[in-house]
Amino acid sequence: MTFEENIGNICIINGETVEKERLDIYKSEKYKAFYEVIRIIKGIPLFYDDHFSRLKSSMNKASYELVISKKDLRDQLQEVCKLNYLSDCNVKVIVLQYGAEQITIAFINKFYYPAKQEYDNGVECCTVNLMRSNPNIKMINTGYKEEIKRVSEEKNVFEVLLVNDSGKITEGGKSNAFFVKGNKIYTSPEDYVLVGITRKYVVDVCKKLGYEVIETLIGIDSLTSFDAVFITGTSINVLPVRVIDDFEIDSAKNATTQHVMVGYNSIISSYINDN
Repeated sequence: MTFEENIGNICIINGETVEKERLDIYKSEKYKAFYEVIRIIKGIPLFYDDHFSRLKSSMNKASYELVISKKDLRDQLQEVCKLNYLSDCNVKVIVLQYGAEQITIAFINKFYYPAKQEYDNGVECCTVNLMRSNPNIKMINTGYKEEIKRVSEEKNVFEVLLVNDSGKITEGGKSNAFFVKGNKIYTSPEDYVLVGITRKYVVDVCKKLGYEVIETLIGIDSLTSFDAVFITGTSINVLPVRVIDDFEIDSAKNATTQHVMVGYNSIISSYINDN
């Protein structure tokens, strides 16, 4: 395990403020590493309760109990931001488990928020035959992560869409995928994906806006029948797709995509104002 995504000078390990070099102690592959990446906006951890619940659930599914309290972890998230003089960023929380030993780490995670041009025009994606192991448990898998990075750099794309042995798209390497056809929006069933926090709120937004949300797997060979495709995630919110392999689609100009983007951004604004 590496900590190359850390871009801060100060980290927090088990509640202790330490220099970034201390992270090197925990590179051992002996640890099982559960994690969450939480977006911080104006110093507020976005959808914090959902992230905490998912972290706890991931550990429970692997037969472990999360020791740190919800309040203490939130305090540490906000503290690591202050120590690194940031109010808008991503924080990565890693809980390392080795036997009865549990270590909680918080650091500033490397982040990229799409530019206006990418929202206005859409982004390029490619597909790869790859499946995430144990998709409902959010654990660090170095091999998976490296393969996603390798493919995205080789193909020079924003995101890599995972395809199973049946030729069906399940999810993005770091996102969830949605497909638009008229007033219907399709996305993969929860059993096949790492259920994103953003995905949860986007599904709610779609339903509130009057769209029918259908959970089913979409085949690569049926992409031409859709009006638009968008991906969702912590850093990207709702992001239109312009290209999937050799297939071009003008998702950014699609009225439904625009409707969902505005609806989701409104949810974020309300959350920050309320907190």
